[in-house]
Amino acid sequence: MQRTGVRPNNYTFPFVLKSCACESLPVQGKMVHGEVIRTGFDTDAYVEAALVDMYAKCGLIDEGRRVFDKMCKRDLVCWTAMITAYEQAERAKDALVFLQKMQQEGLSIDSVAVVSVSSAVGQLGDSKMAESVHAYAICNALLLHDVCAENAIIGMYAKCADVRKARLVFDCMEERDGISWNSMLSAYTQNGLASEALLLFDQMQASGCKPNPVTALIMVSACAYLGSREHGRRIHNLIINSKIKLELALRNAIMDMYAKCGDLDTAVEMFNDSRPSERDVSSWNVLISGYGTHGCGREALEIFSQMMNDGVQPDHITFMSVLSACSHSGLINEGRKCFSDMPKFSVVPESKHYACMVDLLGRAGLLYEAYDLIKQMPSQPNDGVWGALLLACTIHRNTKLGEIAANNLFQLDPGHPGYYVLMSNLYAASSKWQEVGKLRGDMKSRGLRKIAAFSVIEFGKEVHGFHTADQINPYWREVHRKVEGLAIEMKMVGYVPDWSCVLHDVEDEDKEHILNYHSEKLAVALGLIKIERGADIYVTKNLRICNDCHSAFKFISRIYGRKIIIRDANRFHHFQGGLCSCKDYW
Repeated sequence: MQRTGVRPNNYTFPFVLKSCACESLPVQGKMVHGEVIRTGFDTDAYVEAALVDMYAKCGLIDEGRRVFDKMCKRDLVCWTAMITAYEQAERAKDALVFLQKMQQEGLSIDSVAVVSVSSAVGQLGDSKMAESVHAYAICNALLLHDVCAENAIIGMYAKCADVRKARLVFDCMEERDGISWNSMLSAYTQNGLASEALLLFDQMQASGCKPNPVTALIMVSACAYLGSREHGRRIHNLIINSKIKLELALRNAIMDMYAKCGDLDTAVEMFNDSRPSERDVSSWNVLISGYGTHGCGREALEIFSQMMNDGVQPDHITFMSVLSACSHSGLINEGRKCFSDMPKFSVVPESKHYACMVDLLGRAGLLYEAYDLIKQMPSQPNDGVWGALLLACTIHRNTKLGEIAANNLFQLDPGHPGYYVLMSNLYAASSKWQEVGKLRGDMKSRGLRKIAAFSVIEFGKEVHGFHTADQINPYWREVHRKVEGLAIEMKMVGYVPDWSCVLHDVEDEDKEHILNYHSEKLAVALGLIKIERGADIYVTKNLRICNDCHSAFKFISRIYGRKIIIRDANRFHHFQGGLCSCKDYW
């Protein structure tokens, strides 16, 4: 156009700038801006609005802001463009400040702006503000027949951890698209309600809405969270049968799911079957992490070495996975070297890396070295770091350091019941019952409750969950009889109950009764009853397995010739032939 001598005008520039915005071409956009100034159209309202929109969509917020501040007249499109730019740059507070200024100038947001505002509020996790945005949208009829706005409200509530309100919005929708279903599925998965996500997914399929790659990614993550092998395989088969393209992120997620569901062999097979071009740093991280949580620290280090030989640059997640693998396998020197080598790869140790190192040293009994490392941290230690030290003190029964860790945790996060329970357990192990009573009193006064132990076992299409001493499960009588029989059988071959695991001041006979009915023992007992010989017994538990159950499962695996796999809160334990894969180091 310019070569033919035709000059662009105030109608031409907005179209050209829109193209730059849609294709995210900031360099070309700046060149057009220069031409706008040269031709004198930089004060035209339509051109200015197009410039703000272009800079905003190209992520050049400061340039867009400069144009915006010079504008004599700003319309809703310009304000929305700036709010969206701040929201997409995860500068939620700036986005909401802009919203406030916009309202002060007498402008009201529309359904397009609601999408960005909802996302900004979600980033802040402010549930009260979320309710205000939702109420405003309803009162101004911004949600009527606007699926995009309703989807944004669902996402906002999900990020504010208010799944109930997200579901209410979802249920009230007159029309739903694939994003609506994905938003609600993601809401459940993000907030630890993976079982509800699986139920909703079945409803989605029944409604005729077909899953897409985003749906697949969410559902694979839900299965990984649950550690559900059966559901994981079902979702993987559905992905194959639905011919959903296995993009890199989805392939990595499936590998991670198999590793977290106790099927490390399939995860390794998927990795080995992929071409180098089908792998990124996340692919390697999944494999390193998988080996680590299964107690295969040496194999994790070999993969790390292979990764570097292949020219893949490790990132901060890589080092977390390697350090965690060293911790689970007791590879102290290797962990120290890995931690000291981080700067060589331009990775600055963060709090989570220090937490891994404290865990590594603490599990090995090097509690004071771990404490010294905490004192040398360049930033203030967070709850993850102190929590790792407290857990190590509980394992090694060091009350003095445990109190230091606990006092820091009570200041950092006074509403977390787990820290009170760990310290209470440490006092109980030392028979300091007065201190136990005081801590339990503190918990009660704060309205805190101990997280109940819960174990799950799957066989066929059945899923069974057990609490401690469960009498709700339909098989509970049969299971209790089996547990009582197991106690007798184990004692005949040398099992001695570990009464130190009972953190109550009760008689020895009562202690043994309490130990017999731990949730994971009930789940394994049901597995012995219902799962055919030759098949693995696979149980997931929400908390760390206790010493007594760990000892018992070694005996049971030998007596019955069965492989028992337990996924607890920290790692996997593979019991077979009277031994555990963790080599009694966990």
